[in-house]
Amino acid sequence: MRSLVLLSGGMDSAVCLYQAVADSAAGSVEAVFFDWRQRPLAEELAAARSLCEAAGVAEPVIISLDFPYCGPLTEPGAALPGGRTPADIAASGVADTFFPGRNLVMLAHAFGMAAARGARCIYFGPNADDASGYPDCRADCLTQLAVACRLGTDTDIELAVPLIEMSKEQVVEAGDALGVPWEKTFSCYAPVDGRPCGTCDSCALRMSAIKETGERP
Repeated sequence: MRSLVLLSGGMDSAVCLYQAVADSAAGSVEAVFFDWRQRPLAEELAAARSLCEAAGVAEPVIISLDFPYCGPLTEPGAALPGGRTPADIAASGVADTFFPGRNLVMLAHAFGMAAARGARCIYFGPNADDASGYPDCRADCLTQLAVACRLGTDTDIELAVPLIEMSKEQVVEAGDALGVPWEKTFSCYAPVDGRPCGTCDSCALRMSAIKETGERP
């Protein structure tokens, strides 16, 4: 079965990539990377390419998106929340880093690409910890979006969200079982000189998950 994976280079999408390979074999998996002018574009793309090489998958297809609006994740130097704990992040409601429409547009592109290439499944990696801050990572949104995309492409393409009920710690455990090379992943909203800032919410969630499940590179 041919499948597509939305691959950002982060921890969640890396687990999806390795899960897709486990389900379908590397030769049947195609990765898609979205350039939406995100601040860590260079770092994320390098991570995505490295993960594909490690998994035996061809280099990711790069799709450029030109949104007619900006946000903290696309504006260099824009202020971002920092120094928060996972509990603080979960309790804060819709995140300041939420980029309206991003995942909706990405998934519409993915369904169109899957339909054109004969892929039967799309892997996308939101987890349970994303739901409070990102409305387009919630199961009800994704279920209804998948229905609309199948109707719009006249296909029965499946949207696989294998992490949707997992905490970040459970994602790490699942990745360990699949052999995900965490050192090749990149998770930071605003890197400094190519390295994680260590203070943004993405860094905080990554460090907490790794600490809870044991030290890794």
